[in-house]
Amino acid sequence: MKVRDLMSYPIATVRPEATVLEAAKRMAAEKKGSVLVARDGLLKECLGIVTTSRIFLKVFSEGRDPAAVAVREIMTAGPLVTIDLDASTREAARLMREHNIRRLPVMKDGALVGIITSKDLLSCVV
Repeated sequence: MKVRDLMSYPIATVRPEATVLEAAKRMAAEKKGSVLVARDGLLKECLGIVTTSRIFLKVFSEGRDPAAVAVREIMTAGPLVTIDLDASTREAARLMREHNIRRLPVMKDGALVGIITSKDLLSCVV
């Protein structure tokens, strides 16, 4: 099975200057566990990723106000580990395990076209 068969799209994005509160609202509205950080929504300029666990660890556990913290302050900055659209799901699982991550941005011709998660991979074995 290929990554293209399981990935999610369109991708939820926020600008680096957006607040963590804005990012969290975007995740909730789109029912996503992460948002990619991109300059002006241009997916060729992906700067990083913000996940719900990152928000908890870097904002709430430190007692910071999510409306006063910029996404760029807490994002996991690039270069991100990515995978090609036509790669196998086995390769996606290997990369996630090797890098201890749960989300892989999916690329085609240098542009982000989707994201595949560990949850997506589990759906093809259950």
